[in-house]
Amino acid sequence: MKRILIPILLGLSFLAGSCQHLLDIPQKGVISEADFYASDEDAAALLANMYASLLAPDGVASSSGIYNSQLMILNYSADDVLAAGGEIDDHLDFRVFDEFRYDDANTPLLNLYYGYERGIYAANLIISHFSTENIDGEEPYFSSDFTDQCVEEARVMRAYLHMMMALSWYAPNIVDRLLAFDELPVQAQDQSQVLKWVIAECEKAIRSGKLPDRNGPGDQLATARMSVGFARFVAGKAAVFNNQMDVARQHLGDLIESGDYELTPSDEFWTLFHRAGDGNCEKIFEPNFLEDPNFTSNAWGIGSPILRGRWMIANVLCWRTGNLASTPSVCEKISGSGGGWGGGAIQEDFARKFLEHDGNSPRRLATFLTEEEWLYEMDWGGSLVNDGTREQKQADPMRGISMQSGLYSHGPYFEWKLMVYHNPPKILTQGKEYPADNLEGLGGNSNQTNFNLARYAEALLLYAEACLGSPDEKKGLKALQDVQRRSGSGKISKELTLKDIQEEKQYELWFEGCRFHDLVRWSLRGFADLNKIYNSSGIHERIPTLNDAYFLLDGDAPAYPQYYGKEHHLVESYSQAKFNAFTIGRHEYLPFPRDVKIANPNLTDVRGWEDYK
Repeated sequence: MKRILIPILLGLSFLAGSCQHLLDIPQKGVISEADFYASDEDAAALLANMYASLLAPDGVASSSGIYNSQLMILNYSADDVLAAGGEIDDHLDFRVFDEFRYDDANTPLLNLYYGYERGIYAANLIISHFSTENIDGEEPYFSSDFTDQCVEEARVMRAYLHMMMALSWYAPNIVDRLLAFDELPVQAQDQSQVLKWVIAECEKAIRSGKLPDRNGPGDQLATARMSVGFARFVAGKAAVFNNQMDVARQHLGDLIESGDYELTPSDEFWTLFHRAGDGNCEKIFEPNFLEDPNFTSNAWGIGSPILRGRWMIANVLCWRTGNLASTPSVCEKISGSGGGWGGGAIQEDFARKFLEHDGNSPRRLATFLTEEEWLYEMDWGGSLVNDGTREQKQADPMRGISMQSGLYSHGPYFEWKLMVYHNPPKILTQGKEYPADNLEGLGGNSNQTNFNLARYAEALLLYAEACLGSPDEKKGLKALQDVQRRSGSGKISKELTLKDIQEEKQYELWFEGCRFHDLVRWSLRGFADLNKIYNSSGIHERIPTLNDAYFLLDGDAPAYPQYYGKEHHLVESYSQAKFNAFTIGRHEYLPFPRDVKIANPNLTDVRGWEDYK
């Protein structure tokens, strides 16, 4: 093959050289860089493209088929989430992160990496063309106050995406400009180098005075922009992960003292994860869902902007409705094969601990329901006794788990924090009117809630941790107490301790992409035992399957005659998952995707993945 290929290439080279004069003519329909990067309108188009990169197919805040890579990888890797689904091999491409069975050829892993890189590239298009931060250090063709603002917004977004890559891959590339066509990016030495660069970039953006600032807690538009507040959040979080607690206190303290953010009231905590809370006082940054006619189809050719609404993730994060007696009214429009698919279940030991701590707090109710609440305090779409007595509901054949196979990998606690609310439930709304998460005409399995990437409660808890052992402990304690008071749990710390911060963060930010990164960080500093958390706990050796004795048969006779056909009663059985033991070192960070390593031989795995075959 080589003997044939080389002469062909040489012939093409000769042809190109001998005919070069025929190609020396002006190209029609092509705009030069000097003509394109030459106005505020051009900069605005690039800025819109940058934000759209988060929402485009396979983007950080959008869909990759039936999953969102960041949502699934970071949350399924945590100890308080089970992959669930229909059976032991369901949703295998991303359930492997729950069971540590992934490798460098995994598709969601590749999509996560590319999602970050696409956003970085979109940011660098702005920075390299409207500042001197390009390969030659050249002055931009055009500059103005507006292009300066665009550059600083791009700088903060680029910093955020680099931070997320560093927390996930430890030592990714730092790509600080557009690269030449034959230039490969250079890998960082370690995570600390990336995080220090992230902090410096955010500080540069803040000092510029060009970033948009939030005009008080009611300024919804600022939550969809790279603002001063978000730059402070990213710098503060990066500093906490780099153990620069004085730097973290500075930036997170400035964010808190700005007065631009407030915690959502307790009775509206649930709205933080639904359209009713989009852009509210607690949001620091969330890509904003828009009904944009330019986003008109997904990979299957269905005509609506549903990919931007994380299409079919709505199915994954809904209860497995095909195994239920009827579909609960809260998610009654869920469509697609089998309706809801039952992924992302709350791990029952954690749910039990959460319930003991929070009781019937607004925070707990917004996160998951107990068996009693799920069976009897919700409306069920097929039921005739939604307004009936408890006795009528207990004997109602149109509620509960009707399939003999039950709900796999699911205990008696029913997560719904990120579930699509077609009808916001009365148990949360208390009779008030709120918008549904799903817009008319976009299909029942689409979620138009903004994808939240930073909220004020996380900033407060990061700040509280940064204040431990410092002269600012009282301020840190107040930050912790503010989150505790809002939760409605009734538990208020009297002193600032890491244990209280760790527990509060797990309750507050469950399924929000924080837990896994935090566990790794705490473990590396001796504040968490990952072997105990993942291996000794047996969470993968005791996978529940939930059945309803009302419908449960054992052969031709009911297994629970006292309940069969008379009263709903949920029962559990247990099995073992297919899983790998969590390996300290290797499973603390992700391997670089195989395709990326092939394209860039300078990129090498670290921390346990170097010798992986």
